[in-house]
Amino acid sequence: MLVHDPVKQKNIVVSRVYGPTQSRDKESFWNSLVQMNNVIDIPWCLIGDCNELKNLLEKRGKFDLC
Repeated sequence: MLVHDPVKQKNIVVSRVYGPTQSRDKESFWNSLVQMNNVIDIPWCLIGDCNELKNLLEKRGKFDLC
């Protein structure tokens, strides 16, 4: 989505992402984002879920946010 700030006269691209859950598909997902980044020449905001884990405890839902 292209968002325009009329006060600052600036544009930004906002994209919603949902990354693959399978390890075999992750490299392709990240490569496609890199390719898109090479084309988009204005600020770009990604929102959503990249489905990346810091460690395996997150997958089990047993991690502490504090």
